[in-house]
Amino acid sequence: MHDLIDRLESRYRWSSLDCEGVTWRWLDTAGHGPAVILLPGSVGDAAMFVRTILSAGERMRLIAITYPELPDPRRLSAGLKAVCEHLGLPPAVVVGSSFAAWWIQFFALHYPEQVRKLVIGNGFTDGSDLAANPLFDAAWVGSVSPQALHATWLERVQKTPVSPLQQLQKLMLEQRQSPENLYARFLGVVKAQACPELPVASKDIVVLDCLDDPLIPPAAQERLRMRYPNSRHVRLPSGGHYPHVLNPDRYEGVLLDVAFE
Repeated sequence: MHDLIDRLESRYRWSSLDCEGVTWRWLDTAGHGPAVILLPGSVGDAAMFVRTILSAGERMRLIAITYPELPDPRRLSAGLKAVCEHLGLPPAVVVGSSFAAWWIQFFALHYPEQVRKLVIGNGFTDGSDLAANPLFDAAWVGSVSPQALHATWLERVQKTPVSPLQQLQKLMLEQRQSPENLYARFLGVVKAQACPELPVASKDIVVLDCLDDPLIPPAAQERLRMRYPNSRHVRLPSGGHYPHVLNPDRYEGVLLDVAFE
């Protein structure tokens, strides 16, 4: 994974924007195809999409964004809008994974004119969908320090079998993601409330999930799909909670289909 990240960062340059006291960072492939914004979940920065960016970055204009330590979907949405304005982006395909899949719904709520398509990937409706998992217990997250939460997750990752995902998460937590950033995202998850109805056409919404997702229970997946009953539902047979890492070809195929519709 270190080699892939090195290739990514030698090919594309990081840019940044300060907005309301926090910093947004991104990689822009400047590809000639449609604009597609990629936003990672709780663990990791924009380079979590390394396989997708290296493979498809010339066919689409992929803007992979590392968002700051904010749990509030309104501030995250306003910051993303500022990045879009800074880049002069037309309405884009906005893709969120996990925590970002939740808060991009609020981006679409407040700034529908910026959204051509919305891809809600491995997401959830509100914090109750993950409450049964001890690592997303609201009482624990609310009482633990950012440093302790970060250390807990790093230890958890270090103990899992070596795999591309394990190596990528380990790299992120050891070198690239601060305790404050990780903590803000977890706080956002456990405090998450369902987004109101979106002013976006159902045909422009895609709900993407994986049969083998270990974090989002089947009932929570179904609940999210039923929240958008007339949208496009895509279920991958494999990919876990990170199809952009574990099933990159199928994931890339979905993005290409959506972007070029």
